[in-house]
Amino acid sequence: MSLERVWSFASSAFPLEADEAETVNPGLGGRKLCSYLSEALAGRGVAVNQPAAEDWGWRLELRFEGRRFWMGCGAVTDEPDNFVVFLKTRRGLRGLLAGSVWHNSFERLAGLVGDALREHPEIHDLAEEPV
Repeated sequence: MSLERVWSFASSAFPLEADEAETVNPGLGGRKLCSYLSEALAGRGVAVNQPAAEDWGWRLELRFEGRRFWMGCGAVTDEPDNFVVFLKTRRGLRGLLAGSVWHNSFERLAGLVGDALREHPEIHDLAEEPV
C-alpha cells in the first residue's frame, strides 16, 4: 500500500516571487502555493510548520492525527503555470509496524489536500498522478 500521493494542475494564481530565485532553482517556485495549502490545511485541523525552501520548490512538515507527514509544492520546470503537489509520510519503525493505522490517517489527510486544491477557484486541470 503506497503512502504517497501526487497531484498536478494548472493555475496562474501562484506566480514566482522575485526573491524565490535566491532560495530555489531558477524557474521553480511554489511559495505562494505552499502558503495557500498551509492556511487551507491549518483551517482543517492539520498542524503545519512554516514553508521551507528546497532546490525543487517548497516543503511543509505536517502533523495530523498524531502522525507526521510532509508535502512538497513546486512549479514544473519551464512551465510556470503548471504545478505539482506531493504528500508523503514521515514514519519511523513504529509507524512501519502500524501500517494500517498510518494508511487511514494518510487517506484522510490526502482527502483534505485534494479538497483544498479542488476548492481554489483558479486551479484547473487537477489530476491525481499515479505513484
